Amino acid sequence: MSRVVNLSTVFRGLPRDERPAAAAAAGWTRVESWWEFASATPDQDDLARFLSAIEEAGVELVAINAHGGDRDAGERGLAGLLGREEEFRASIEGIASVHARTGARSFNVTIGNVSPQVDREQLLALAAARYRWACERVRSFGGTLLLEPLTADGNPDYPFRTGYDVAEFLEERLAGVPNIGLLLDTYHLASNGVDPAAAARDLAPIIRHVQFADAPGRGAPGTGDIDFPAVERALAEAGYTGDIAHEHLG
Repeated sequence: MSRVVNLSTVFRGLPRDERPAAAAAAGWTRVESWWEFASATPDQDDLARFLSAIEEAGVELVAINAHGGDRDAGERGLAGLLGREEEFRASIEGIASVHARTGARSFNVTIGNVSPQVDREQLLALAAARYRWACERVRSFGGTLLLEPLTADGNPDYPFRTGYDVAEFLEERLAGVPNIGLLLDTYHLASNGVDPAAAARDLAPIIRHVQFADAPGRGAPGTGDIDFPAVERALAEAGYTGDIAHEHLG
């Protein structure tokens, strides 16, 4: 299991383009990031500045979030939002362009906070169709989509609360699609009452990426109540050999 640091959380106190160098100075060689742009189609010079900062720092970008809509308005993804097909597709083209420059192949594509008035069956069918298209788009270069449960606090209308929700969605609607799976985030799972170690054991076949932050508080491991040695043992015993990203607040 390789270690990765999240630029957007651990180094959140720094300007965006100074974070890669700070990560390198702290001894990190591999990084991930949120989508640090206001739209799915950012100014190309602005995007180039961020990617150049990563290259100049000598760190490898291994994962990045897709554009998730208006974060300040409470949107947490586009896959399940009605009327956002064009923007969703643009968000996938955005991560494809990042791959072309950096080689990043893991992409967190969240489903979004959806209106409780929308029929759940309609929502999940819409999201599945968009995810299926996106998986085909990134498969040409070895990309993998990640589905992340989020804490209910601040996200009351988010459909995925636990990794078990994601497993059910994948089994029922995306069976046979090879390049999509679970992002196991210890903070979000624990905040929703799920034991991350148990989830690591139970959901091992669909785990594609792991993020560590403690709960409560979303601080570094050891600042809250999560038993991280137990989580790591469960992952190792399940045969997980992928990345563990530190996504705690810095």
